[in-house]
Amino acid sequence: MVKYSTKRNYTSIVLCSILLTILLIGCQGNSSVLRKNKELLDANKAQEAADGLEVFIESTPEDAEARILLANAYNELGRYNDAIVQLRKAAQLYAAHPEELIETRFELARTYLKFGDRDSAFRVLRLIQHGTTDLAVLRKIAELIGDSYKSKQLTHGDSDNYSPTFSPNGTEIAFASFRLDNGEIYLMDLDGRIRRRVTFTTDFNDNAPAFLTTPNYMFYSSEPKSSREVKVVIQSSGSTPIYAGFNLTHIHSKVTRAVLPVSFGARVPRASPVENQIIYESNADGNLELYLLNLDGLNLAEITSADVEPKRITYNETDDGSPAFFPDGKRVVFVSSRGDVNQLYTMDIDGKNEKHFNPNRYDCYNPTVSPDGKTIAYVSARDGDMEIYLIDADGQNERRITGEIGVSIHPAFSPDGRQLAYVSDRSNTFHIYLMSLDKPITREELVKRLWE
Repeated sequence: MVKYSTKRNYTSIVLCSILLTILLIGCQGNSSVLRKNKELLDANKAQEAADGLEVFIESTPEDAEARILLANAYNELGRYNDAIVQLRKAAQLYAAHPEELIETRFELARTYLKFGDRDSAFRVLRLIQHGTTDLAVLRKIAELIGDSYKSKQLTHGDSDNYSPTFSPNGTEIAFASFRLDNGEIYLMDLDGRIRRRVTFTTDFNDNAPAFLTTPNYMFYSSEPKSSREVKVVIQSSGSTPIYAGFNLTHIHSKVTRAVLPVSFGARVPRASPVENQIIYESNADGNLELYLLNLDGLNLAEITSADVEPKRITYNETDDGSPAFFPDGKRVVFVSSRGDVNQLYTMDIDGKNEKHFNPNRYDCYNPTVSPDGKTIAYVSARDGDMEIYLIDADGQNERRITGEIGVSIHPAFSPDGRQLAYVSDRSNTFHIYLMSLDKPITREELVKRLWE
C-alpha cells in the first residue's frame, strides 16, 4: 500500500507539473503578444497593433489587459466608440480587482473626453471618487476635470491676451494684448490691474516680452500686422515664412531700438536669468533653428542691429524651436519635431550635450523651467486637448495641472516658483490666468465640481 500510494502521489505531482508548465507557457505567450503590440503602439503603428490585438482577443476574450491595449489603439485611430466598448468590457473583467478597475475607468473617462462627452466622463469619474479616499487618485480626477490648483482669471473682455511673463521682482506680469486691433505689450499687477502700456506700434503685432537682467529693459518680438486677426503661436514651423524681428525698449520710455530687423524672421525670444543673453528660434537659414544673442556689455540705450551678431547653436534637418533657459543660464530646453512629433530636448547653450528629455508619443510645446531648476512646465496635446503639465527636471513625476474646457498654453513661472501664469481660451477668448502652485484643489471642491 505504501508503494502504491507513493506511485500515485508521484503521478499526481507529474501531472500538476505538466499543467503548471502549460499554464506558464500560455502566460508567457500572452505576455509576448501583449508586449509586441504595446511596442507597435509606442512606435505609432496603431493599425498594426489593432489588427494583432483583435485576432488575439478572439481566442482570449477574458484578457482585460489586451482589451485596454486595443482601446488605446482605437483611440490613436480616432475610433472612440470602439475604444469605449473595449474599456467597458475590461472594466467588467476587472470587477474584483479594485486597482486595475480604477485605472480602466480612468482610461474610459479620458476616452469620453477625447470626443467631448463630458457628461459620460464625469459619470465614470464620480464612480471612481465614490469608491476611494486615496489622495493620489483624487488628484488624477482633478487633472481631468479642471485645474489641479486654484486659479484666477486676470484679463477680461473680448480681446485676446497672451505671452505672459513675470517681472524680475514678481509683482507684475508683462503680456501681449490685441485690445487695440493690433498686438501691444502691457504690464499688469497680479490682480489684473493694468499698470502701463509698454509698446506703441500700431502697424505691428508685438508679443513674447522678456525682461533682461538690466533693470526695466524689455526685449520682445514684433511682426507687421497683415490682418485684424491675432496669431497666438503655439509652435512655429520652419516651412512657413516668419516675418518678424526683435525690438528692445525701456518700460518707462516710448523709445524702441531695433535689435534684429523684421527680415530676419525671428520669434520666441527668451532671456537668460543671469546675464543679458537671448535665445530664440529663426528660419533665416532654411528651417527652424536656435540662435543666441549676447547683449552683455552693450549700451542698451543706444543699441542697433549692427552691434549684435546672432550665433546659431543647432544644426538639424528638422525644426528646433520654443527655447527656454535653465536658471544657471548654461542649459536650455527646447522643442524639436524629430520622429514626426514635437518633443522636449535639453542641451548646453553651446549646442553640446543634447538629450531627448521626455520621450513619448505626444506632441509637446512651450517649455519653461522653474526658478529653482527642479520643474519644467510645458504644453502637451493628449486626451483630446492641449493642457499644461509639470514634470521633474530628471524626467520623472509627470502630472497634468490644467483641465478646464479649452486649451491652456504659454506657461510662465513666477520668480519664487509659487505661481504659474498661463493662457486659456476656456471663456472663448484667450485670457491670462494665474495659478497658485501652493494651493491644491481640496477634496470638497473636487466633489463639488464632479456633482455640479
